[in-house]
Amino acid sequence: MSVTHHIGLEIAEHSFRFVEMQKQDRHTTILRADILQTVHDYASPLLFDIPFDSGLARDFIRDLATVFHRHTVYASSLSLVLPSMLPLVTMLPVDDAVPRAIQRSQLQWECESLGGHVADTPLTILTYGLERMKKTLAVALPTACVDFLNNTCEHLTLDLTAIDTNHFIMENVVGQLYPHNATGTFAVLGLFTDHCSAGLYHHGEYRGFRQTAVTYKQHFAAQAVQLLENLPGFYSTGQPDHVFVFGSAAGDDVIDALDGILKSTVVRCIPLADTRIPDPLLRSIQDTGESLFDVAASAALLGLA
Repeated sequence: MSVTHHIGLEIAEHSFRFVEMQKQDRHTTILRADILQTVHDYASPLLFDIPFDSGLARDFIRDLATVFHRHTVYASSLSLVLPSMLPLVTMLPVDDAVPRAIQRSQLQWECESLGGHVADTPLTILTYGLERMKKTLAVALPTACVDFLNNTCEHLTLDLTAIDTNHFIMENVVGQLYPHNATGTFAVLGLFTDHCSAGLYHHGEYRGFRQTAVTYKQHFAAQAVQLLENLPGFYSTGQPDHVFVFGSAAGDDVIDALDGILKSTVVRCIPLADTRIPDPLLRSIQDTGESLFDVAASAALLGLA
């Protein structure tokens, strides 16, 4: 009887959001969902200062240890999720004719030029291919920050298996949770207090990603629709059949407004829908707001896959 465990940990605004999942005989159970408020906002560029500020690093390690020591934890592996507005996220042209090593050097140079970091700051770059468009979606983080996160988790005897941003974690989990819908044209829309993010897929091909700051809170849905419409290929592929929505600002009122504007079927992605949740924990999640755990739960689910 195979039993596996994995943790999804989201670094959110002034908080850590923690979900531990268990998979046994293809059935998943949520063992723990928790939110720890933090004095520092690690979901800001402050995260990039941690490797160079011993006091800040000490506070981060203390906060992270507090999350794990509050209750019994069974998992030894975790996926760490950052907000999509924190790293540099950009679409860059690539030349498939040149060797991969040269492509990586080009991406490194482009990201260093666009990132706004101190000169000669090494970057760790994740890429998401858009081969049809001969472009690559690059996500760049300072290498010093990545090394610090890896070393901290190793010190806490945890295996850090992935570092990613909330939007791409959710895009991956949508494909896992809604495989039939994911074969057509669909979009993933992240709605947060201060920003929106959007990605578009057409018959399994990734057509692009965009994000924008929220400027008018009273016109939240309209800004989200405009962001979708500005995605590369939105009009050439036609409106998506489904728009999967997630994020702390994805309330019923916003989803109803999106449903009224778009011709697509608007669905809030619920990663815990088919997961067994013990009653005491379910009540806690309902009181807190299940949508706050969407990203951390998705990261934990992907780690179990």
